Amino acid sequence: MRATPADTVIGRDPERAQVLRAIYSTLAGRSAVCLLEGTIGSGKSTLAAEARARATSAGLTAVPIAELDTVRGVCDALQRHGPGPYCVMADDVPHADVEAQCALEHLISHGSLTGDAGPAVLIMATTSPTTDPLTRRLAKLAGQTGTRITLRGLSLAELDTLLRMKGHALDEEMLAATHSHAAGNPGIALRLADAELDSSAMHHSRLPLDYLRPELELMAPSLRTFLEVLALDGGDSRPDKAAEVAARALAPETSEGAEPIDAAALVDALSAMITGNGREVRLTDEAWRLATTALIEPARQRRLHELFAERTSGLPQARHLVAACPDGNPELGERFEAAGLEALELGDYRRSAEYLALSMRVSRGPEQSRRMVSACLAMGISESPTGVIELFADIDLLEDPAMMFFFHAGLAFFTGQLTEARRLLLSLLRDPQPELSFDDLSRWRMLILLCTVEIASADEQAAQAAVAELRALDVEPATPIDRVLSRVLNMHEIYALWNSGAIEESIDRLDAFLIAAAGTAEHTDALYFRARGHYYAGHPASALDDLERAEHDRHHRVVPAAAQRGMAEQAMIEFQLGRWTDAILRAERVIAMASTSHDWRGLATSHAVLAMVAVAHADETAAAEHTDWLSHHVTTSSALPLYNVMIAMAWTARMSGDQERALDVIAEYRRGRLSTWSENVGLIGWRALEIEALLDLPNPGRARLAEAERLLEAFSGKVAMRPALPLPFGHPQALRAKLAALRGDLTSAAADYQAAIWLAVEFPHTRARLHHSLGVILRERGEHLDADEHLEAARNIFAQLGAAPELTEVKSRLLSVAGRYASLTPRERDIAHMISQGRTNNEISASLFVSKKTVEYHVSNLLSKLGLGSRRELWTAAAVASQRVSPPTQTPGFAPGVRAV
Repeated sequence: MRATPADTVIGRDPERAQVLRAIYSTLAGRSAVCLLEGTIGSGKSTLAAEARARATSAGLTAVPIAELDTVRGVCDALQRHGPGPYCVMADDVPHADVEAQCALEHLISHGSLTGDAGPAVLIMATTSPTTDPLTRRLAKLAGQTGTRITLRGLSLAELDTLLRMKGHALDEEMLAATHSHAAGNPGIALRLADAELDSSAMHHSRLPLDYLRPELELMAPSLRTFLEVLALDGGDSRPDKAAEVAARALAPETSEGAEPIDAAALVDALSAMITGNGREVRLTDEAWRLATTALIEPARQRRLHELFAERTSGLPQARHLVAACPDGNPELGERFEAAGLEALELGDYRRSAEYLALSMRVSRGPEQSRRMVSACLAMGISESPTGVIELFADIDLLEDPAMMFFFHAGLAFFTGQLTEARRLLLSLLRDPQPELSFDDLSRWRMLILLCTVEIASADEQAAQAAVAELRALDVEPATPIDRVLSRVLNMHEIYALWNSGAIEESIDRLDAFLIAAAGTAEHTDALYFRARGHYYAGHPASALDDLERAEHDRHHRVVPAAAQRGMAEQAMIEFQLGRWTDAILRAERVIAMASTSHDWRGLATSHAVLAMVAVAHADETAAAEHTDWLSHHVTTSSALPLYNVMIAMAWTARMSGDQERALDVIAEYRRGRLSTWSENVGLIGWRALEIEALLDLPNPGRARLAEAERLLEAFSGKVAMRPALPLPFGHPQALRAKLAALRGDLTSAAADYQAAIWLAVEFPHTRARLHHSLGVILRERGEHLDADEHLEAARNIFAQLGAAPELTEVKSRLLSVAGRYASLTPRERDIAHMISQGRTNNEISASLFVSKKTVEYHVSNLLSKLGLGSRRELWTAAAVASQRVSPPTQTPGFAPGVRAV
């Protein structure tokens, strides 16, 4: 079943495996249908050609469907090509000629597929989305054998490989843009690459639309209308509701009823471009969604939206009503504004923001400008970057230069451009132009955004100054939106306190805020914040309690961005506390949420967690993926995520043995102002990474050792001032132990390691590393039994964490009998050597002229000393044999087992 590299389709390995299974089944004498379903450009015909080559090389006789004659008999026509088994090729079944379709019908109904005698036949067919009965019948048969193959878009890496093979080496930005606009469709992507468009021109290109139009226009009316309904609905749709709308749209407007449409059949026909969970379906192919929507006439669009509005409620209904009213509707504007303010009071900020945006879209005149301000503020409160960007397209509706400036700053903040956001706000607040006048309420709102920017940047002085200016304005919040902003302001005050190092005071303020903000979205955000405060103040039990409560509340009421941020920090805390499985699941969940929300909050910390776990688990592929992301894709300017990124980059370099790289990462961090901020809030664990990297250099030299000692003294002083701070990467006591070991003072090293183990009790990975280090020191001192106790403790922890490289190393050390061999008596060594040669107790007894009981006694003792469970383990331990390559020398006149001098 070989195919040449030139014939192998790129990026279709799972589908190719299904094809090979179908070929194997036919070779075994069982007829089958292999149906390749995909839209135009998906590569189904190319894969079918490869399948034909593989079928032929495997021994099947390939027969085009056009060569089967139903008049003379399909079976006779097959036999004229050879004895079989056969591979009948049928490309584009719905548009095949009548004779070809009759031949397929005959094969299905009367040929080998019915179980009648005759050579096995593999029908290799391709199809585009269709309701054609014959194609659907083939789909059912292929589904029964697991050989119904649906071709969806290629991944980014697969598309890159394909484009390079075709002579297009795109940079990272253009590759991502091409993949996005083509929705992974190889045909569309190749045409976009051939056109050599820049990213801006690609965004407005009609190439995908022109490419998909012919297939869309060939669809049956019911299928096309159903696809239009899914495209306009935009989210998860109930198939029965969508089919009902499609049926009503196909019926004349004057008709009272409509012929029902089989929703299941339509969903089945569109399987190449939709996904579903059995209850709801979604049009996931973005290229098809845009093309389908663009080709619907405006009047028809309005009609479909009206039909949808009749069958939905809540926000979905509101979206369809707005889409059906391109000229506006004042009554709907008032209705949606009221619904938005009600949702705001209930703490559902995302829902509120969308209702207010819809209210603005159906309003006109001054009311539209006023509601635009409300919608923008609500989007900001809901921390929805996508919503802010969508509203930004209508920013000219504000008609107020100051407000436009303000919302430009908001957009900069929500896209991670903190420096630009600060510049815009300061130019507006500190040096306003005459045309940029605004009242105290607007200034108050602008200062809250400025405070948000300064807190994210960890500039505690600027944040506190903004808070002081806010309080001086003495604005009394009168609207529901401003009352929410007032709670946000209270949170900002506490953040500013925490950033300045007033940890306990900020926790006290949070205690009071949580009581006052009960039942609001800010309550959950404050729980996540207090959990961080407790943890970095040295109260892990309280932190875990808050995280548990926040996790419960997250499912009821919280801003999604705050949830992402809080969950990411929770994952980092869980990683440090040795809860690696929980940390992995939570970090992956944040990344999945971010891909949906298009919000960068929590991404950097989540990738940092996953990078560290991947390195610890020796998962090279995942480690490369996440460290590459951290190296090239971090866009946040927020302090805590940047600190976590630095920790991850230094930690992974240390674990990979690249101490110089770890030191470079930390040196760069030291040069920035964030190092001062991290000291204020109690994040001093990075100092342990720096000092240990110096001590672990291959040849540190006197200067490096002196530098390490100097840094250790500074670190010790900081820990002495705040002894409860969490030190997940090592206590100064552990670093003193390592320094003493390097200087040959094993006694001090052992004592310091023992103390450090107790100090690291909350951080399992660090504790395991300390057990391991102490075990090595004790081995060197000849204290083998104590050494084994610590090595076994390290092994158990590493095994629980899944820290594969370290587990392998400590297991190897435990299994190395050589380390404990010195503890054996001369007689025990003799017996151990004989056991390693495979001798039995009787044979040893005869060789040494001692009783069997004596041998058994010595065997029991030496196995215990060597930490082995059986004679077989000793027999397989090469280290024993390496201690003595030949039996004890025997000299005449001396008893066996006594060494000659």
